[in-house]
Amino acid sequence: MSAKFTDLEKLKRETFNCTMCGFCKNVCPVFLDVGWDTGSPRGRITMAYGLITGELEPDDDLVNRIFQCTQCRDCWRRCPGKTKCPDVVLAARRELVKRGRAVEAQKAVAKNIRETGNIFADLEVAFPEQEGEISLFIGCQHLSRTNSTKKNIRLLQTLGVSPRIVREVCCGFPLEVMGFEVECEAQIERLKKAFPVNSEPILTFCPGCKVHLEKVFGRDVRHVLQEINERLTPEKIAKPLNAKVTYHDPCDLSRGAKIVKEPREILKKIGCEIIEMKHAKDTSRCCGGGGGILTWDVEISDRMGQARMEEAVATGAEMVVTACPTCEQTLKKAARAVADKNSSKPVPVYHILDLLFKAIR
Repeated sequence: MSAKFTDLEKLKRETFNCTMCGFCKNVCPVFLDVGWDTGSPRGRITMAYGLITGELEPDDDLVNRIFQCTQCRDCWRRCPGKTKCPDVVLAARRELVKRGRAVEAQKAVAKNIRETGNIFADLEVAFPEQEGEISLFIGCQHLSRTNSTKKNIRLLQTLGVSPRIVREVCCGFPLEVMGFEVECEAQIERLKKAFPVNSEPILTFCPGCKVHLEKVFGRDVRHVLQEINERLTPEKIAKPLNAKVTYHDPCDLSRGAKIVKEPREILKKIGCEIIEMKHAKDTSRCCGGGGGILTWDVEISDRMGQARMEEAVATGAEMVVTACPTCEQTLKKAARAVADKNSSKPVPVYHILDLLFKAIR
């Protein structure tokens, strides 16, 4: 074993667990795009094993394939042996970063978080602080959308939620998924100081933040859709939408947090008919933005987004709805590209909270 890959060595037995059956290839969005085994989960397992034994050197092609994983977790869902491929990939990324193999786009994001506390390097990204009964973690993406976040908080208050808001910093999830282990640990310490919690519940808008914060604080963190669904009663619906929609399940929300029921129940409550895509709920396909690929491999991200949007368009729904700001961003871009290709109008893409706000205000 190469001493340079001691962190990855801990998962050596996990690489033995893979039987090379190939079931993962049919669900991996990267493999379905590139068509090469090195772009599949079992290919990454093989490369990780090669790094552990020292039989492979981390050249540019290997580094590229390791970082192309979207961390969608669908390989783990499909694997008969439940091989923890996403964990192996993250360990491989940590080792590659230690060896200075991170790309410039990744380094830039890490620098942004380190110097400004958020992924956008915006020192003004914040929301007015207020006392409340439930600690609300807004997250970088939602903080960057000031007007939308104001509406979302007003929505929560309308439903009887009293959010406590502090001047937060990035939760560290982007650093973890990129493999910046040292920076992630330092960011978590900053997070705990900026976002102190006691016994009060924790809510978050972002699926990725929910999954990460649960690991950080070692306790349940509720996504706002869980809270909203419990509080949303018929008398609070002022204007039913009467729309046919298809719902895109974010990977972190569906396979990561196991939340697939609540968004659909909310959509039905506000008067939406849901037409499911071929791949939905725990079999949902990545939008093209997962695992940080949106930042450093725009071309493949765009192609995956367009593939997902074509699946959405095939349902005949009037609009696409999702519960993740990154998914919303990539799918809107994909909608324009698919429309240009088909000489048609883009199918509208909405965050579910925007539709909910229209229905109850």
